[in-house]
Amino acid sequence: MAIIRCPILFSQYFGLNPDVLDYEGIFNPILNSDTRLFIDPLLLVKSENQLFKNQAASELKEYYKNIISLLEISKSNRDRAYNTAVEQLPLKEITGTCLGYGANSISGRGIPLNKAKEIINTIKEIIEIGIINPELFIILPLFNKGMGADTISDITTVAIMNTLLNFTANIAIKLNIKTEKYCYKGEEFEIIRNPLRKTSSPLLLLPYDILRSLPFASTWEEIVSASYENQILRDRFNRYLSMIVKEKTEAAKMRALQGVMKNKKGISTLFEIIKNSKINPYEYNFYKEKISYIHPTKEIILNNPLDLSSIKNDKYNFNIIIKKIIEQFKFLIEHKGANKLLWKDNSTPNKENIAQKMFLMVAESYCENNNIDINPETDTGIGFVDFKFSKGFSKKIILEIKLSTNSEVINGYTTQLKLYMQSEKTLTGYYIVIDVGNMGRKFAKLTDI
Repeated sequence: MAIIRCPILFSQYFGLNPDVLDYEGIFNPILNSDTRLFIDPLLLVKSENQLFKNQAASELKEYYKNIISLLEISKSNRDRAYNTAVEQLPLKEITGTCLGYGANSISGRGIPLNKAKEIINTIKEIIEIGIINPELFIILPLFNKGMGADTISDITTVAIMNTLLNFTANIAIKLNIKTEKYCYKGEEFEIIRNPLRKTSSPLLLLPYDILRSLPFASTWEEIVSASYENQILRDRFNRYLSMIVKEKTEAAKMRALQGVMKNKKGISTLFEIIKNSKINPYEYNFYKEKISYIHPTKEIILNNPLDLSSIKNDKYNFNIIIKKIIEQFKFLIEHKGANKLLWKDNSTPNKENIAQKMFLMVAESYCENNNIDINPETDTGIGFVDFKFSKGFSKKIILEIKLSTNSEVINGYTTQLKLYMQSEKTLTGYYIVIDVGNMGRKFAKLTDI
């Protein structure tokens, strides 16, 4: 799992009380990293924010209709109408929402041209069997391999961009945040610029009730589950769609998908299942719990500075500096209350990546001051090591962090760490085990080894 660089929340940078954003129903993004959430187009009409319930939902419908109209008059995949339909999709990177799969960036990827043509071809095939439904975009991930949640979210973002820009401008006025002029498709908007992005880029604020961890209908499993909530829909699913999930081989599944795409009743059943499904937004309180470590960790770091000025900053003392940073991390956990951030409550530990992010926050500022490069989740060629420290080309140290609850604690040390060290051609590797329970005999075994 990728680890974000020292995270900075929107509320934190602009000096806002997070409760103010909660009151306004606004998602509090991390400015320098994507959060793995996505805009679900089906949630727009359910939003409590009237701008999204009405204007954004209308914009999205018109966007869909425009592409469908172009494909209705298109005669081949070489004519102007077809190419114009392809160009309506977000072929360039989408920035501003701070959503998606990026770990150390907020730059969207955009849709590759070949993938955009696959999407348009799927829409055209469905239109040709007589299904002229603006919502057919929502079912595209079911028929296009590799079309993920980020693609649907990016398409929705482009479609409702005017609403997003206007919404952000209104919130900026309410919260007294400085804006600057931004031109989008010939129209001028007042936007909040993302201060952590080098190039001028708008920051798009979002109501959190339009977000989900995956847009609905991203997988056939969701469709199966939703169909079972209604006996009539269950029967229709079993009659027209069940062959897709019953087939065992990839080739057989693809043939079944092709069959459904030519089956008007099958596609209509899909729309009925989606229409009757209960779709809820992401549990925002859970998101707040996940990022709750950010402020306390920063405060603990600031209140307990580590003085490395007495250590000469050269390649010979590289290992000493890294060791001091690790000792500081240990000290903050064992003696300065950072241990509390390892837990959701008194009995349930947070996931391992929270401990890794806490370490990154502790280490990053010290590394920067000592001209040491720290890279989280570095691909070694045989896997991803949690951290790699380097000073120049030849000096490298790697570090792995495991919670005691991890079943791979022993293997991580005896096999994983050594392989990573060999791959990175370093003689030094550190292995941190944090005891949050279920340690059993793991520590004794590690000591023996």
